[in-house]
Amino acid sequence: MPAPARPESLTIALPDGRRLGLTRYGDPAHRAVVFQHGFGSSGLELPPDAALLARLRLQLLAPDRPGVGHSSVYRRLTFPSFADDVVAMLDALELRPPVGVMGWSVGGVHALALAARHPARVAAVQLLSTCLPLGERAAYAHLSWRWKLLRWGQLGFPWLNRTTFLWLSRQWARHPDRTIGWFIRLMRPAEAAVTGQPAWRALLRDAAVAGFANHGRGVYDDAQAWCRPPGFRIEGVRAPVRLWHGAADGVWAPDNLPYLAARLGGAPVRLLPGQGHMLYLENWAAILAEMAALLDGAGQQSH
Repeated sequence: MPAPARPESLTIALPDGRRLGLTRYGDPAHRAVVFQHGFGSSGLELPPDAALLARLRLQLLAPDRPGVGHSSVYRRLTFPSFADDVVAMLDALELRPPVGVMGWSVGGVHALALAARHPARVAAVQLLSTCLPLGERAAYAHLSWRWKLLRWGQLGFPWLNRTTFLWLSRQWARHPDRTIGWFIRLMRPAEAAVTGQPAWRALLRDAAVAGFANHGRGVYDDAQAWCRPPGFRIEGVRAPVRLWHGAADGVWAPDNLPYLAARLGGAPVRLLPGQGHMLYLENWAAILAEMAALLDGAGQQSH
């Protein structure tokens, strides 16, 4: 059977009866990599480069967190609960060998949670413009004052955040082009330069529309989970980890990367000059090639 040229939308029935929506990129017969999407986005945010995936013999599975896209709302979302959902997805797809895991932005924390909670299922991790868990006491001291203020507002005024995300969900549903234009105008130069490119603008717009489905409930629950104690230890990650970050990241400055890398056993950091939070789009081929090499190494060690 020929590999699908376009991304494939799937829905998995979870053990508790909820639905988990995901997008699969590439040939189902190839090695699996789980991609954890960013905040306010969805599994549609990946470049659909079928030829690149075929050359590297990779498939990408990009699950939508609860309340995003076709995934059911789950009102006590936590990092461990979604890690368990992802493992249930892998079981449903009969993918038993360890997989690679990538996470962009807040998705990086979800990638760490999966690797820490289910170490036998994860062969390698890539953190792309990753954040820290805002609700972890040890990490809190390393947050900027802006992130500390945002966490305080999220936990202290949940009704205001819920209303804001509801309003944004309506804007994305009714006026997607205008809404992404607003966000581009608010971005720092490094992020605006990438997001403003027509192909990436359309990709990120469609991913955000799905991200704010279900009246923005998934975005709100994701923010709440991010601000509460994470429920896992970063030091529990046993798989090899690689960090990619832009030196000009206007969303999450790279200042605390040495701290995070040290907690991950001295994980290598690739700091890219002049690049911002959207660096995964600019470096997609190199990122996938690195993951393929990590999986090759993990496979050799298992024999």
